[in-house]
Amino acid sequence: MAEIHKKIKTCPNGHPYDPSRYSTCPYCGNGTFAPTLDPFAAAENSSGSHVSGFQPTIDPFSDASGNVGSFDPTMPPDVRLSGRMSQTMYVDPHTPQGAPAPVVGWLVVLDGPCRGTDFRIHVGYNYIGRTSGDICIQSDGTISAERDSSITYVPQTRGFYIAHEMGKNPLLLNGKPVIREAELKNYDRITVGSTQLVFVGLSGAEFDWSEV
Repeated sequence: MAEIHKKIKTCPNGHPYDPSRYSTCPYCGNGTFAPTLDPFAAAENSSGSHVSGFQPTIDPFSDASGNVGSFDPTMPPDVRLSGRMSQTMYVDPHTPQGAPAPVVGWLVVLDGPCRGTDFRIHVGYNYIGRTSGDICIQSDGTISAERDSSITYVPQTRGFYIAHEMGKNPLLLNGKPVIREAELKNYDRITVGSTQLVFVGLSGAEFDWSEV
């Protein structure tokens, strides 16, 4: 590397070139920009001290403060999750920042330890779990602790979708297993663990919060 540095000449515009091959700077001649020779070389700042020329790449999955994990590439562009999964927020110009996401439907427990309990469904992802999630069914030990399954409302299609996530037991929709995902209709019966729920939608073809 030292020998290469000795052979390299730098033109007034800062372009490095080999004077044994070129009489003048080839980059200035054809207008091509070339990066500096050694990006790791130390540079001298205004105070006269040397600083490292290398700057680490910013993590594309960090936020403006450098907190890693704030970005989820699998999320739709109109939905964001806060640090806690149970605080799903919908990016809606009509909803004040930090306000709860609009309610778009409900799940009501028909049979199981939480019989009679209702859960709100919000825009975006709604994760079902036993100890955490947007829909937390704590009394049913047959439901996975977190992300057993999910229900998603997509404003662009005005549709509801149910998906099997990390649950160890089968997810049933009207008595049939959901292998990956399926579309939900009003009064569909859902079985998660030993809990049976009924789905009731507010948003859909007849109404959406974007109309308000």
